[in-house]
Amino acid sequence: MRGRDDPRRFDQLSNRLWHTDGSFRRIPAALSMLYAHRVPGSSPRGNGETEFADMRAAYDALSEQQKEDVAGLVALHDISWSRGQLGFNELLFGEKQVLPPVPQRVARTHPGSKRKVLYVAAHASEIVGWPVPEGRLLLRELIEHATQREFVYRHDWREGDLVIWDNRATMHRGRNFDEGRVRDLRRVTTRDVASTLDQVA
Repeated sequence: MRGRDDPRRFDQLSNRLWHTDGSFRRIPAALSMLYAHRVPGSSPRGNGETEFADMRAAYDALSEQQKEDVAGLVALHDISWSRGQLGFNELLFGEKQVLPPVPQRVARTHPGSKRKVLYVAAHASEIVGWPVPEGRLLLRELIEHATQREFVYRHDWREGDLVIWDNRATMHRGRNFDEGRVRDLRRVTTRDVASTLDQVA
């Protein structure tokens, strides 16, 4: 068990924010696979579930005006911003230097299904060309919209579970658990083929 003030623990706490793997990289993540080696089990503090938000359904549920409003918008995705929301400004492994903010479309077309999806998450720090407060408000509103209960699936982990998801069409977050127990989930993530800006809007 890591100490309460261990920076590696702070880094892991950010996984409890709604996020999309690797959106802070120019070529973001495509698929992620998470295998439950050991799970903490039920506790009054929570069970360590993972929640997934369907960003296809969230886009479909926008009004026509909202769809027009987000069309063509680009957000900067920044790992420093997502960690900073929790007051964790000492990034590990020199990430701040090697991972500068990158632009990604707010609404994108999924390359497989050709469906429109929202592409926002905790890493999205501002809207390019907008005043920062206005852009952050829009991003917050879109995340709140996308994480309504009707768009969210909660996975209760059992040892041996393997969950595969598409980061291009989902957001996810881990939930709280008793950190005195072991939660050992092992992840593999694949990269997309290009930046969202280089793909069909």
